[in-house]
Amino acid sequence: MNLEEGEDADTTIQECGDAGGGEDCKESSSQFFPCQHCTVSFTNLEFLEKHVKWVHQKEYLDSLKKSFSDSKLNLTPKHVCTTCKSAFNSQARLWAHTREVHPAPPPRRLHPCPTCARSFQYLKNLKNHCQRWHKMSVVATDGHLSCADCGKSFETTWGQGPHVCHEPEGTKSQDTPVCLDIGVQCSECGKKVRTPQSLEDHMRIHTGDKPFICTECGRRFSERSGWRQHMRIHTGEKPYKCQICGKAFLRSHHLKCHLTTHSGKKEYSCSQCGKQFGFKSSLDLHLRSHSSEKPFHCTMCGKNFNTRRNLRVHTKLHTNEKAHQCGDCGLKIGDLGALKIHLRTHTGERPYHCTVCGNRFIRLAHLRNHQRTHTGERPYKCTECNKSFTQSGDLVKHKRIHSGEKPFECPDCHRRYTSSGDLGKHMRSHTNLRPYTCQECGKGFRLSGHLKTHMLTHTGEKPYSCPKCLRRFARSHHLSGHVTKCR
Repeated sequence: MNLEEGEDADTTIQECGDAGGGEDCKESSSQFFPCQHCTVSFTNLEFLEKHVKWVHQKEYLDSLKKSFSDSKLNLTPKHVCTTCKSAFNSQARLWAHTREVHPAPPPRRLHPCPTCARSFQYLKNLKNHCQRWHKMSVVATDGHLSCADCGKSFETTWGQGPHVCHEPEGTKSQDTPVCLDIGVQCSECGKKVRTPQSLEDHMRIHTGDKPFICTECGRRFSERSGWRQHMRIHTGEKPYKCQICGKAFLRSHHLKCHLTTHSGKKEYSCSQCGKQFGFKSSLDLHLRSHSSEKPFHCTMCGKNFNTRRNLRVHTKLHTNEKAHQCGDCGLKIGDLGALKIHLRTHTGERPYHCTVCGNRFIRLAHLRNHQRTHTGERPYKCTECNKSFTQSGDLVKHKRIHSGEKPFECPDCHRRYTSSGDLGKHMRSHTNLRPYTCQECGKGFRLSGHLKTHMLTHTGEKPYSCPKCLRRFARSHHLSGHVTKCR
C-alpha cells in the first residue's frame, strides 16, 4: 500500500471527503478504526479509507453504488472540437487534437517556414531554423527569406516541403500547404518529436544531461516539466482538485484514478481473479502479477522488474542516487514513499494496530507478519528440510545454510556472513560500537544478548542448573565447564 493510494465505514469516509478533504475529521490517536471486512484496524481514518479502497475493492464499489448515482457525476467530455465535433475531457487534449488533425496556417504577423508547418516571430529565428534543420541556403531580403542559389522568394509559402531550385512552371499554389509533418526524428532511437527544441530535450535521455536542479534537495532533472512537477512536493501545491469530495492531488493522473472511486466505473476486469480497474494500463500492469512477466531489465546487474518505477528505484542502488533527505536526522533516501515511512520513526506515528494484543506498527507488512505470531501461520516453507517461517526474508536467510552462500563480506577482515544483520553485528568489533547500555551500571555491549546476560549479575538470577549436583550458574558456558568436572 503506498502511503501511495463496510457499510458504516464507507459512509463516514465519504462524509469526511464532503467536508473538504478530511481536515475536520481528524480523530484522536487513542481511537481505533477497524476494517469491516478483515481483522486489521487503524489509528487514522485516512489509512482505513485507503485500505478499504485497495484491499476490499469490490465491497467498496458496492457501497459507492448505494451512495452515488450517475446523475450526480458530471464526467462527460465538455470540450468539443468546432471542426469535427469530437469531444474531449480537457482543454489540453482538444488543443493537441486541433494541432494534429486540423493544422492552420500561422498568423500573418509571424514568419512561416517554407518547408514545414512551423512559424517564427522573428525572421532571424526562421533563417536559423531553415539552415540548421532543413539544410537550406537562404538569405533575408526585404523582410522575408529567399533562396540564396536561385533567388526564389519564400514570402508567401508555408509548409511546401523541400525546395528544389529552378522548379518548372505549373507547380502547386504557394498558399496550399503540402508538408504537414512537423516531426523531427531522433538519430539514436528513431523517436519523432514536434520541434527541434523538443529534440534537444529528448536527447538528454541518451546523453544523461540533467541541467535542472532542485534547490531544496539537490535532485536533478533532464526536463523542465519534470523539475516543475517535482517542486510541488516541496511547496505542497496540489493543483488537481476533485469536484465531488474536495480532495486535491499532485498529478492529473492521480485525480483521474481517484474519480473512478466515485463513479464506480471500472470497465476493465481481470479474467483470472476478477479484480476490476478503471484504466487498461492498470489492468495490463496487474496481469503481470499472474504471468510473472518482468519486462523492465536492469542493464547493470541483469535483474528484471514488473514496473518501470520499480526499475527506477532499483537503479538508484547502483548510482547511489538518494534524492530525498530527512530533515530530522539527515538520512538520504532514494524513494519519496520510503522517506514518508521513515519519517514515522521521528513522529512516533504507528498507524497499523493489532486487534489481539494492541501492538502498533509503522508498516502494514510489519503488522501482517506480527499477526502470524497469534495465528501460528508459517507460509514460507523450506523445500530442503521442510522448516517453515513467518517471513519470506527469514526463509531466504535459512536457505543459505543449505547452499553455503555467504554474500556479506567484512571489508576489514574479509570474514563472510549469511545475512546483513550478522555482518552489522560483526562490524561493531572493528568500530567498538556498543549500542546496548546497562541502565544499572552504564556498561555498554555490542549485542543485546550480551546485555541480557549481564543483567543477571544485577538481578542475581542463575537460570542454568547442573543436572548432577544442582549447582546453578548465570551463564551457559560456566555450566558447560562445570559439568565436565562434576563427578
